[in-house]
Amino acid sequence: MITTLFKNIVKDNVVKIVLTIFIVLLFFRQPNLRDIDVNTILILFNLMLIIEIVKETNILNYFSALIINHVSNSRQITAWLVLLSFVGSMIVTNDVAIITLVPLYILIAKQYQLKIAYPVSLITIAANLGSAVTPIGNPQNVFLVEYYRIGFIQFISQSVQLLLIGIVIMMILVILNPKKSIISESIEPINIKRRDVIWVSGLFILVLLSQFKVISILVPLILVIWKSAKVNVQMIKKIDYSLLVTFVFFFLIVGMIGRMPIVSEAIYHLIKTPQSTFLTSIGISQIISNVPCAVLIAKFYSHFSAIYWGVSIGGLGTLVASLANLLAFKQVSIYAKDEKSSFIKIFTGLNIVLLIFLIIIKIILI
Repeated sequence: MITTLFKNIVKDNVVKIVLTIFIVLLFFRQPNLRDIDVNTILILFNLMLIIEIVKETNILNYFSALIINHVSNSRQITAWLVLLSFVGSMIVTNDVAIITLVPLYILIAKQYQLKIAYPVSLITIAANLGSAVTPIGNPQNVFLVEYYRIGFIQFISQSVQLLLIGIVIMMILVILNPKKSIISESIEPINIKRRDVIWVSGLFILVLLSQFKVISILVPLILVIWKSAKVNVQMIKKIDYSLLVTFVFFFLIVGMIGRMPIVSEAIYHLIKTPQSTFLTSIGISQIISNVPCAVLIAKFYSHFSAIYWGVSIGGLGTLVASLANLLAFKQVSIYAKDEKSSFIKIFTGLNIVLLIFLIIIKIILI
């Protein structure tokens, strides 16, 4: 098992890239293990294992089937899947929402000859915006809440504004999706156990409580491992350990870069005010993605709100602005190869427009 996991980690392209960067930086700076935020890694591990439990117990499939059985046109399909992506990403993270819903939509789209690029773009945008609303919706939120010791009320006071804006944006984008009548074939109902739903809900709550230091991280860690072993012990090896390894290297790399005088001076120059920090976070996210950007900027600035808004909005824009964007493109490449070019054009165009719009909204109105 360990050998297989090691091989999977080594094969991961992102791990190869960060490992290469890490090795190059060794010639300039020594790594410091204290740069690794262990609590963030453990919280991510808990969430990933809970997500495996969710998939194993058919909870997401249950809701997906429920939606498909209650639609009559393409716009309704898009609307429901966008809604599920927006709300689901708040709980099971944007990555899981995309991995689950994009292939599902493509399967339906092929069955009824529906457009793929635009709806998949909406599902991805919904996942990015929705995940920004909760402290466990995406890795950067997990890190920022842990790093700045943000309280739940303080976090929600920021995210609720993005929630309202996100709802309006997604409603408009869904309405712009062409409507095509379909005659859907009823999907056989999927059975789920009430106790599984209760268990999963309870585990999410415990992880949330541990994130805000109400309880020790060891409490959900022990219970999550125990529950996953009870449901299916094979789930433990299904976790994307390459993502956890990537985060370990992110922390080390950012720490090493941050201690380089030329980098420190440049960043300090760029983040003198909340507004400049906000814009800098967006800009850096477009190049290295919003997760490592959050880790990097947080080392130099104490204003949570500016960085939170910057990396949340910064997930829009380029394909690399968010790891979730790359995951969506990967799903399209696998399940609808002929749509790759169209997806890149439509996705990038939509994201750039939304990015500019949200920057203006944030600077002028919020």
